[in-house]
Amino acid sequence: MQEFYAYRLAIRGGFSPIHSGGKLFQQYIVDAYVKVEGCRLKFIAENQAQLRVAMYSSLMDHLARNNENEDPGVPVILPSPFTGSSRNMQQCYQDAMAIVCKYGRPDLFITYTCNPKCREVTENLEPHDTAQNRPDLLARVFKQHLNELMIDIKDRHVLGVPIAAIHVIEFQKRGLPHCHMLIMLREEDKIRTKEQIDNIVSAELPSEHDPELKELVKKTHDSWTLRYI
Repeated sequence: MQEFYAYRLAIRGGFSPIHSGGKLFQQYIVDAYVKVEGCRLKFIAENQAQLRVAMYSSLMDHLARNNENEDPGVPVILPSPFTGSSRNMQQCYQDAMAIVCKYGRPDLFITYTCNPKCREVTENLEPHDTAQNRPDLLARVFKQHLNELMIDIKDRHVLGVPIAAIHVIEFQKRGLPHCHMLIMLREEDKIRTKEQIDNIVSAELPSEHDPELKELVKKTHDSWTLRYI
């Protein structure tokens, strides 16, 4: 089902009644997500033996101890790969803590946000459309920009040579995604002086002598901020 909706949401040449639906298109995407998630949950509920949930002995013992005087019904255990489940969140947390224990505290905290007015988005919008009605387009452009940023950091070493990195993607209102990233640098690239901080962290706007340029930067800049930890 996910592949079916991915096919329906693909951008092709010519007029697309689905992508031109405005808020109805947003509702269509929400309904599609609910259907896909419902199918995944149904599969997990009907294939507990195949997923070997009976092997979670400690978890089953916990359920038995806390439900001695009441019938708990049929327990359905979500596997850890199920995105958004409590076990998945706990596993991601433990992985992140293990990385910090091995490589030390992070050196940089980077936030990268989606810019709905960037060129790749505006060029692919229909004249009657707005960015907030195209969450599929925003997500694709954001992912491409994020991949390029990761290449800058990990391969081109624009901020030094990283030895470990952790990032998580969240969604703001209007469907705008943003990424929080922690970077651990190697010992010789760690930031230790205020001059080094000023070299990579800055917040500057054009002067009042050029109000048109200042307004343009405020509206259309690619939003990513970096903070020294």
